[in-house]
Amino acid sequence: MKRLMFTLILGMCLAAVAFVPAPVLAAPGSQGDGNVVFGPYTLSAGNTATGDLVVFGGPATLKTDSNFNGDLVVFGTLDIDESANLNGALVVLGDADVAGNVDGDVFVIGALVLRETAYVSGDVSATGAIEQEDGAVVEGEITPMTEREFDFDRDFPVEVPEPFTGPSPSVTVRSRPLWVQGLWATIKAIGSVVMLSLLALVIVSIWPQQTERVGRAIEEATLTSFGMGLLVYLVAFIALTILAITICLSPFAILGWLVVGVGLLLGWIALGSILGKRILTSIFNQPQPQQVMSAVLGTAVLTLLLAMTRVFWPIHGILMFVLVPIATGAVLLTRFGTMPYATQGGVSAPPRAPRAPRPQGPIVPGQLPPSRPSAPAHAVDDHDVVVPAAPAGVSPFAEAERPGEEA
Repeated sequence: MKRLMFTLILGMCLAAVAFVPAPVLAAPGSQGDGNVVFGPYTLSAGNTATGDLVVFGGPATLKTDSNFNGDLVVFGTLDIDESANLNGALVVLGDADVAGNVDGDVFVIGALVLRETAYVSGDVSATGAIEQEDGAVVEGEITPMTEREFDFDRDFPVEVPEPFTGPSPSVTVRSRPLWVQGLWATIKAIGSVVMLSLLALVIVSIWPQQTERVGRAIEEATLTSFGMGLLVYLVAFIALTILAITICLSPFAILGWLVVGVGLLLGWIALGSILGKRILTSIFNQPQPQQVMSAVLGTAVLTLLLAMTRVFWPIHGILMFVLVPIATGAVLLTRFGTMPYATQGGVSAPPRAPRAPRPQGPIVPGQLPPSRPSAPAHAVDDHDVVVPAAPAGVSPFAEAERPGEEA
């Protein structure tokens, strides 16, 4: 399990520094080093890939006779065909169908099917059903994570040290009833929705332009914001943890986490403003919704959706993993909304005036094309000098001097 946790952490780190999709080759050969892939991923038959890989969206497929050397994390479905080899740990946040060889541990959040040609050298665990066909070999332990393990409403026995127990070796502490837990969770969800909606009202009213800049960065540079947000949290966690363990620098750690929290709040409200604008435009037919109304409505809906997904923690974790870095990264790209993030360089030139159409058909010698109508002449002033037209070949000034000579 330690290797599986390390694989998940490694996948998050890879997502912070790499966003180049891996190529899919048709001919046998190498298929690139490990990185992050958004969308479907296929390792073609006979190809070899080396390095740890994180696939967002899926589905991911390892074709027949392909070889993958490294840990594989898939946010989606996975198919490993017969005779395909995976030399590393496997983590799938979705359903998995394995018919090939896996030299490592397997952890699946969903249903897992082990075909008759499957071989796993490590431990196998899954939150859903595990179907092992006849002939499938698992060298390690198969641990199905049943509903009992996720039943948080049951009573938890707590072992009390011997000097405090008296005649009884253990004491059983009863958990709160189910209706109390549900009521408390509902109160917390409503409180968080109301609090964040009020904060959205205040922040957008005071800093409308900053919120709009952060929202524009989220819409136009989503992947860049996601990668920047992951990198910020990784660096901030390491740096602020080091500061926290130092007594003299612990106030700076508190200040640093406060700055990160303010940035997350601003990005979350900007993300809610985008959602609220879409809701008001599409459902309530408001072509130009107000920014304050959009922010309050969108923040309330987004916070309520996140609170409802706590019932099923994998979906809640995926939403937090995706939305929180995007919001924080957009705030960093815009310097807390103080300056816009330029996603497209250059200023567009003003449109040119349309040219007059050229004459159609052949041009006959000695025949000129029709001329454009001349601009209307302005009124003649008393100080204007009008020179009469002279015959061809004669200077107009010579014509003007001739009457003087005759006089």
